[in-house]
Amino acid sequence: MYNKEQENKMAFESTKSYYSISEVTKIASVPAYLLRYWENFFTELNPSRDTRGNRRYTNRDIAMVLHIKELVYEKGYKLGKASELIKGKPRDTEEDHKTAEILRLQKQMGNDKNRFHTIEERRTLLLREIKLEIEEMLQMLG
Repeated sequence: MYNKEQENKMAFESTKSYYSISEVTKIASVPAYLLRYWENFFTELNPSRDTRGNRRYTNRDIAMVLHIKELVYEKGYKLGKASELIKGKPRDTEEDHKTAEILRLQKQMGNDKNRFHTIEERRTLLLREIKLEIEEMLQMLG
């Protein structure tokens, strides 16, 4: 099925060197304010400006806009995660922090458990020594 978005993407694939922000909003089907916000959030999206200060998007910029849109709208990533994916860096997500905290607590529990066993063994040893000393005293008295 042919739709408006496909028509816009086909327009993007033309040989034109630069596009205005209004052209990019049509190609990507996102509002201009969102493009401006993404420019502040994603350092990789940095269109040049003409002498009047108007944005000039290249084919590469538009490809980046479409990639950001795909990550955020189609795949459901939050902007921070989308930014990390674009940069190619693994991100410390909240889940990663939770997992690290769980592992740290499990290790601590293991250490505490070992410490408990060590204390219990020491207690048992001390009780045996006390018992032996009491038996020796009873033999001496008796």
